[in-house]
Amino acid sequence: MTYKAIASGSTGNCIIYHNSIMVDCGVAFSLVKPFLNDLQIVLLTHEHLDHLNIKTLLNMVQNRPTLRIGCCEWIVKHLTGIKNIDVYEIGKLYDYGLFQISPVKLYHDIPNCGYRIFKDDYKIIHCTDTGHLNGISAKGYDLYALEHNYNEDSVFNSIQEREEKGEFDYRTLSMNSHLSEQQARKFVFENKGEKYEVLRLHESKIT
Repeated sequence: MTYKAIASGSTGNCIIYHNSIMVDCGVAFSLVKPFLNDLQIVLLTHEHLDHLNIKTLLNMVQNRPTLRIGCCEWIVKHLTGIKNIDVYEIGKLYDYGLFQISPVKLYHDIPNCGYRIFKDDYKIIHCTDTGHLNGISAKGYDLYALEHNYNEDSVFNSIQEREEKGEFDYRTLSMNSHLSEQQARKFVFENKGEKYEVLRLHESKIT
């Protein structure tokens, strides 16, 4: 199994790659417990609750004391009581033997990162909660796991319709910090090789 999408959206985010590498744990422990024994590392991106459920993470490390946690420096202050933390620098490659990890700087409303994941010549880029992908490349990757949060062609009409009904649409605030379908497609088109797959992340449920 290349990936298992446990959850991806505003209510929770958690993706498992190669059965052993989890990116984010913004879900209840009951959802990750069935996969816990195979996990080797949990990669954290940023502190928003839909990406980092501290209670879940504490339960995970209590049940798997050897589980490693990988993150950039802005997450460390939230990990009190958790051991086996690997603190990353953006752009640096970290070799775990069976796989390699490299964090990618993203552009959200708080410090955030994505990840490049390399295992057995299979290349993944995981990016979500970012206003753009400027300056980032992933030529010939096998899996593009990218945020497809909103559609630029319809979002403004949708927002207007909701406002006319007296409803608030959070996308009026989030478009500068989330990736559109068009931005994601453009990135894939500019980087894809002959064989690739796209995993659509963090899609809005509002149409």
